Amino acid sequence: MDKNLQIPGLYTIRFQTAPVVPAPFSHFYTLEMDIASETSVDVDFSITYNDREELSEDDLLDEGFSPDDDYEWKGNVPGVWIDEFREILGSSKIIRKREESEFEDFIEIELDEQEKRVTIYPVDKERWSYFLQEFMQAIFETAGREKPFELTYVDIDADHKTVIDLKASFAKKEFTLIKNSGTARKLDWNQLQKIMDTVYKAEFVPDNASESKPTKRGKYITAGDGLWYQLGVAVLESTSKSKDLPKIEALFNALSK
Repeated sequence: MDKNLQIPGLYTIRFQTAPVVPAPFSHFYTLEMDIASETSVDVDFSITYNDREELSEDDLLDEGFSPDDDYEWKGNVPGVWIDEFREILGSSKIIRKREESEFEDFIEIELDEQEKRVTIYPVDKERWSYFLQEFMQAIFETAGREKPFELTYVDIDADHKTVIDLKASFAKKEFTLIKNSGTARKLDWNQLQKIMDTVYKAEFVPDNASESKPTKRGKYITAGDGLWYQLGVAVLESTSKSKDLPKIEALFNALSK
């Protein structure tokens, strides 16, 4: 098949979490992309979480969900996502036979081929799942449902104070760093996942965090919830043998150079 992106073109992507994924995390969504030009793409997005009715409202809130997390939105997203979609579609191995596994997410793509609608299935599902997660985050951000990612790291010692502000827009797919209120420096987008994996591997304890900006010696993180987490006090090792905190310190030391 011709994997070159058709412009104008209409693409419909359907996603379903693997059957082994339990409620309230199991979900499915439909993402329709109406690409009018190289810079304009309208999306029609809807997501539904499975088996929510089997859980109480308290159980859902304990897991960080609300009973009305199902969501629909229509609108225009930045043109950068046309390029992202073109790249993954053109570089993926595609088959035409539907294959399902209880341990893998299900993904299908409906598109126009020789004036007919056909359905294809990407083989590299893990790569597509990650792409779609980022795309969904871009939709939530564009729709105003969620804010861009922000994280601030503060290192206070006897001599000086270092502040590192990280900001990432999924809608624009831009990642920047500002040190001590200086000029913003662009970071490679792929660094974002590494940073998040390093930071959030540790255990964050809200009960030990503070609402006040730090002034005493120590290393602190805040990430949009209004709380400041001090390493060693509100940010703890995930296991007795892990080295999460030294890795976080090393990460921000490298970023500050």
